[in-house]
Amino acid sequence: MSKLAKYLNRHIVGNVFEQPSILQAYTSDRSVLQYTPRFLALPETSDDVRRLVRFANQLAMRDFRLPITVRGTGLDKTGAAVGDGMLISMERLSHIEEIDVRGRLVRVQPGITLGCLNTALGLHGLTLPIEANPKVTIGGLIANCLNDDLSNHYGGIFHYVEQAEVVLSSGDIVQMHPYTTRAIDAKMQTTSAEGTLYRRIEQLLDQHGDTVAERSMRPFDTAGYANVTRVRQGHTTNLLPLMFASQGTLGIVTDVILRVNLSAPDHRTMVAVLRDIKTLLRALDFIKDLEPSLARIYDMRIIDVATTQGNRPGLLEQSPDDGWLLEVTFDFRKGKTERKLQQCLGVLPPGTFAVTETTENSVDFREFRNAVLSFLNAPSNGERIAALDDVYIPSYQLADFVQDLQLLEETLGIQLPLFGSFATSNYSVRPTIDCTSLAGRQLLMSFLRQYSRIVVKHEGSLTGGSPEGRVKLLPSSQPLPETELELYRAIKQTFDPYNILNPGVKLDINTKDVLRHLRTTARTGLITP
Repeated sequence: MSKLAKYLNRHIVGNVFEQPSILQAYTSDRSVLQYTPRFLALPETSDDVRRLVRFANQLAMRDFRLPITVRGTGLDKTGAAVGDGMLISMERLSHIEEIDVRGRLVRVQPGITLGCLNTALGLHGLTLPIEANPKVTIGGLIANCLNDDLSNHYGGIFHYVEQAEVVLSSGDIVQMHPYTTRAIDAKMQTTSAEGTLYRRIEQLLDQHGDTVAERSMRPFDTAGYANVTRVRQGHTTNLLPLMFASQGTLGIVTDVILRVNLSAPDHRTMVAVLRDIKTLLRALDFIKDLEPSLARIYDMRIIDVATTQGNRPGLLEQSPDDGWLLEVTFDFRKGKTERKLQQCLGVLPPGTFAVTETTENSVDFREFRNAVLSFLNAPSNGERIAALDDVYIPSYQLADFVQDLQLLEETLGIQLPLFGSFATSNYSVRPTIDCTSLAGRQLLMSFLRQYSRIVVKHEGSLTGGSPEGRVKLLPSSQPLPETELELYRAIKQTFDPYNILNPGVKLDINTKDVLRHLRTTARTGLITP
């Protein structure tokens, strides 16, 4: 294998490593899985990526498999950023290449983080309005198409990507953006890899037209390649939607043009503690019509755990110790925001504990995020596992879902305090599980099965807020229709005929193989939302 590493190092600007001490740092993401790659590749140019992928493709043509997994900062929670072949880390492809302030456009490499990008854009009065971990990369946002907390208000990452350069599994580079019918016809007349790709996709869309139409009638989630419904829009065809939530299984994004927004006016927040879930939902039914940019809820047990760590937010010193914490944020202009906040206070039941952000206490409102971080990192008998984060639960089912969640807590003997975004209906629980023990891993599998059944029972979706990766496929409680699976497999075959791009992710999971890769060691570093 060292001969392969030496060969690759001679042909790319970046580096390829195979030393176990280096590979160890890339064996896990934020999921419950652990894979040791054969190689770590650190490309520095798009051409490096193209050469690496072409090499793996040529090996596959000779029946030697070297699967490729692409990684940003390793924040994926579904087991899609780890693999046992060549792991391509995009950490060196992390530059802002151009900012067009007047046109509100920015061209970036996929390894740049959301935090770094918004810091640079802020100097020009611009922003990419995504509410996510600032360490997540732009490539990671596209690959996972996260339904972030602001997406209900601003549209999410899908609405801000204008164009992308993508390396196909053959090593060829294509530019993905909308093309007119005439332009597509011209491409299909060529013998290039791009021409072949468009011919095959056009055939698939025609052959599976009924399936595409049926999928477009259902609520959107990130399972499979559901964005196939957005490939044809009016008189244009655009393959770029297929890259969203594809988790690196169809191609590798190496350059992105984003449309960004003007920085929003200063936001203001209100927090309130309500006694039970039904009271909370009644208030939120009114508040959602006020169009808040954020509307988060937290089981107060999260604050209780933070309190034991000394991180109870000072604003909650006089609040009840149980119930539900509601956090609502508006970012309209000053006068309108003030009116919205007063309307929020007006719909709360009499006697409800509530605090509104002012210039005097604005710093204190940051303590709520710190309280959640303290909660996630508090356990001493295990870790709070990010097993099935970001599930979709419709608001009219939330009260019954919480009731069944309490029953599951009694069954499994673990606490499952809920937190998430009411605005997007995406929620998470973090069970405390010791994955270093056999009993802990058995408990994890039991949790996956039973929790997923509750989600499905209440008309929810495991993939409503983030794709399936490997982990969300384990429970097998929410199978896709066979006609839909047939379409997705055909799309995968078209883009990746030798199945070298993140095999076993999103489709056709090998359950036994994934179970063998459950982590047996605690994850190092901070556990984040």
